[in-house]
Amino acid sequence: MSYKFPFKQKNKKPLAIDHGIYQAGLHLFADGACEPNPGPGGWAFVVYKDGQEIHAESGGSPQTTNNIMEMTGALRALEWLARSCPDRQASLHCDSQYVVNGCNDWRLSWKSKAWKRGKGEVKNLELWQLLDAALERYPLRLTWCKGHAGITGNERADALSVEAMRNVTVTLQTRSCNITSRDTPRNSAEFREDGGDYLTRKFREIMKE
Repeated sequence: MSYKFPFKQKNKKPLAIDHGIYQAGLHLFADGACEPNPGPGGWAFVVYKDGQEIHAESGGSPQTTNNIMEMTGALRALEWLARSCPDRQASLHCDSQYVVNGCNDWRLSWKSKAWKRGKGEVKNLELWQLLDAALERYPLRLTWCKGHAGITGNERADALSVEAMRNVTVTLQTRSCNITSRDTPRNSAEFREDGGDYLTRKFREIMKE
């Protein structure tokens, strides 16, 4: 999922999008969402063949970041390609420049430097290494697409990732409510004995000895 900046960009012409390029061949769209960031998140990818959706997957995590979800969506898409269409040419589209540039260019430099960036380790290293391995199995260059621009596949992947994120959030809220309901107040009848004494009979007997 791409986010709009709170300021206006000056002299910026609208990006012309050729929707026809997605109507022929095999196209995958990957996306991720996280709100707040970090916080609960969701990822998704959708597969289109000649303009028709043929497959979709999504999932979520209770504590993650937007970048991790974007990367996970792309990774799951590549894994699906390697399993389902190993000999088929395909295009993978993502609205995250972090993922697109990382997969196409940055990872090669990081890999040649033992996965170091400057003096430190590359952030999200494990996922980058998994993406590197996936791209070795199914070599391709990811294509950046503008988010929220009416591109059917991107909009669909975005909606699925947001839905997965919300499902995770609801699950967390439900668990929290269940835990709270099981925490019986200490002044309830379950914990009181004669006169509101919080000590159980067993403990009173021990103290009398």
